[in-house]
Amino acid sequence: MDPRMETTYRMIGGDGKEYGPISLEQMRLWVREGRIAAETSVQRGDGGGFQPASSFPELALGAPGPAPAAAPTSAPAAPAPLTGAPAADGPVLLASQVKSGASWFYWIAGLSVVNSVAALSGSGWGFVVGLGVTQIIDHIAHGMGSGAVGVAVALDILAAGLFALFGLFANKGHGWAFVVGMVLYAGDGLLLLLGSDWLGLGFHVFALFCIFNGYRALKRLRAAAQPGD
Repeated sequence: MDPRMETTYRMIGGDGKEYGPISLEQMRLWVREGRIAAETSVQRGDGGGFQPASSFPELALGAPGPAPAAAPTSAPAAPAPLTGAPAADGPVLLASQVKSGASWFYWIAGLSVVNSVAALSGSGWGFVVGLGVTQIIDHIAHGMGSGAVGVAVALDILAAGLFALFGLFANKGHGWAFVVGMVLYAGDGLLLLLGSDWLGLGFHVFALFCIFNGYRALKRLRAAAQPGD
């Protein structure tokens, strides 16, 4: 038997991540170690979806005692690739990365509102992840007196609400929300250069990197969902 044609498996661990491909010998070892239980979701490489591990007779989860040893072959078994490591393109991991990237829009929106409340109340503190445009609006309004505060609050809520919408649509898998949101946030970061706010600009770059990772994961998730040639 050609070891390159050995059947492999994928499994969903207790942490919700997808692991594999995994050889049969490694799967049996994990059964003996208690890392795979009867209800663990397993997918065999020869086709089909995820099923309980007890559905696969070769794992011997329905019988007491350790799983039987693998039958010897004329050729040495090939080493199991990626054993114990999460599949880089697993749908569970990619979906988690998409949500993580989209959540940054919520943080930007929420912290911008907090920054505006602090600025308009005369406080000197704030968060660096917030929007630069709301900081400029608040600074102008603070210098014009109480009459401009209402206008500033409305504009701040409008700007923060826009980014919250980006987060909502990005979380639902809309790629345009990631792209438009990143472009606007990058432009917002350039406004910080006017005040030489290098710390705020640095956090803008970091947030953009995290959002981009979510967008990249979304593209990989879509590619994996398309039928093969």
